[in-house]
Amino acid sequence: MKVENMTLQQCRYIVEVSKHNSISKAASALFVTQPSISKAIRDLENDLEITILDRTNKGVVFTKEGSELLFYAKMLIEQAESVAYHFNRQKETDLTKLSISSQHYGFAIEATEKLMDYLTERKYVLTIREGKTTDVIEDVYASRSILGILSISNLNGEFFERYFISKSLIFTPLLLMKQHVFLRKEHPLAHLKSINIEQLRNYPYLTYHQDDIPLYFAEEFIDVSSITKLVYLKDRGAMNNLLSNTDGYNLGTGCIVENYMNPNIISIPLEGHNDIQVGLVKRYDQLLPEEISVYIDFLTASLKKSAPKDL
Repeated sequence: MKVENMTLQQCRYIVEVSKHNSISKAASALFVTQPSISKAIRDLENDLEITILDRTNKGVVFTKEGSELLFYAKMLIEQAESVAYHFNRQKETDLTKLSISSQHYGFAIEATEKLMDYLTERKYVLTIREGKTTDVIEDVYASRSILGILSISNLNGEFFERYFISKSLIFTPLLLMKQHVFLRKEHPLAHLKSINIEQLRNYPYLTYHQDDIPLYFAEEFIDVSSITKLVYLKDRGAMNNLLSNTDGYNLGTGCIVENYMNPNIISIPLEGHNDIQVGLVKRYDQLLPEEISVYIDFLTASLKKSAPKDL
């Protein structure tokens, strides 16, 4: 008995014959020839070593074994249709859903643009969360984001190494850079090859608001207690606008991302600088999907392209 040779097409033929009690009417309903159905049923009878139909002057009648086979044929067709419906529906509603958290970096946004181009033929929902260091870490720890982008310095590196372990997180370095000063081209210090903290004393320091969190978590590792002109900001747009139109300054990676930063902003090395390690943070137990690997490639390329040339 060669049951494995039974096909869905044969099942459909049997079910259609049962509806009409006629092979010719079943053939007409299925838009096939009568001999095609007759041969398919004979082949199935030979394979299963049973008689499926009794042929009479009034049409065809299912035998006892044929009726049992009809039950299984209907069940197989329903299961096949259910499988097809499931996967077709999944294709229709399938979304690529990704959530990424980052400190305020233009290269992270440029990489998002590249990812959107990569996903142009697909349905997707991307969530990009920009925030302070603690936001990035907590987003990844709580699985609100699959990936975090942040920087650590040589001063807080040991602290973060222990902190990441306590949170079951992995930090993967991408690029080591020197700390730079961001300011506008017309800034009184813009002509210098390098700048020290003392030279910045009389100018407003623009920084992202850290909500009184410990200094270890600050995006720019600097003690603000001695700064007399301080402006806290929440978003990168406000930072770009004030940097390009005032004598304020900001400290950071020095990366200049074309099209994502005002072209009037430049970066100059900070004397006595701290090293800044930009990297990725993820959970130990989180497997990264292909799309995130593609995003990381875009991110790495954007980071290297925008990095200061004096590295």
